[in-house]
Amino acid sequence: MTDAPAVTPLCVGSLAMDGSVLVAGEAGVEVEAPSLVFLVEAERTVLVDTGFGDPDLMDDLHPGFDCRREPGQDLESALDGEGYAPSDVDTVVLSHLDWDHCYTLDSFEDAEILVSRRELEYAISPYPMHAVRYDAKSLGREPPWLTVDLTAIEGETEVCEGVTVFPTPGHTVGHQSVAVETGEGTTVVAVDAVPTFRNLEGTDDAPFVRGLAMDEFDWWHSAREVAERGDRILPGHEWGVVEAGPERTL
Repeated sequence: MTDAPAVTPLCVGSLAMDGSVLVAGEAGVEVEAPSLVFLVEAERTVLVDTGFGDPDLMDDLHPGFDCRREPGQDLESALDGEGYAPSDVDTVVLSHLDWDHCYTLDSFEDAEILVSRRELEYAISPYPMHAVRYDAKSLGREPPWLTVDLTAIEGETEVCEGVTVFPTPGHTVGHQSVAVETGEGTTVVAVDAVPTFRNLEGTDDAPFVRGLAMDEFDWWHSAREVAERGDRILPGHEWGVVEAGPERTL
C-alpha cells in the first residue's frame, strides 16, 4: 500500500472498431483502441475491469473486432510488471459487462468482484439487440461472469478509504466508474462513461461528444459528473494514458 491511493492504467491488448463506437460522428473510419484495466493501490488492492478473453476465442465470438494481445499484455503479466499476482487483488470492480471488459475472472477466485445490480440484472437477459455485447445465454454462449461469485452493489459504494464506485449509466444501463482520492486530487477511472479524451472536446454549448450509448441522456449526465468530479480522468480506450501505442494504422 502507498501513502495515498494511486492508479496505474495497464494495457492488456487492443481491438479494432468503427470510430463511431468511441466518438459519435466518426463513422466509417476503423480505429485500433487499447483494452485497458486499472490497478488501484490503496488500503485494498483493487483492479478495475479485466479485459477481453483469449484472442482466438474473441475472433470466433466477435470477429469484427480483430482482438490482439502482444507478448506481455496478458493480464497476469501486466500485473506482474507492477509487482502483483492475481491472488494479491482484493477487489475487482467491473465497470460493466460488455464482453471486452470482464473475461479472466476465474483468475481472481480470492477477490470480491463488484458489479452494478442494475447491470447484472440486464445482462442476464438483455434485449436481442444487445445480446452479442453481453455474450448472452440467449445466443447459446456462457458469459464469462456467469460462473463466478459476484457482489451486486447499488448506488455510490466505498470500496475502502479513498476509493469509491459511483454509477455512470448510459454506455450500458448499469455502467459504473471509480473515484480515487490520490495525492494529486481525484482521479476518476471513467472507463466507457468517457472512452477517450476526444469525448471531452466538445463546444461550449455541447461540451461532450457522445460515445456508443444505450441511453444518450444518461450518457450525457454521466459524462458531466465524471468531468466535474475528476481532477484527472482515465478513459477506457485511450492510448494517451499508457506507454503502449497502436500496433498498426487502420
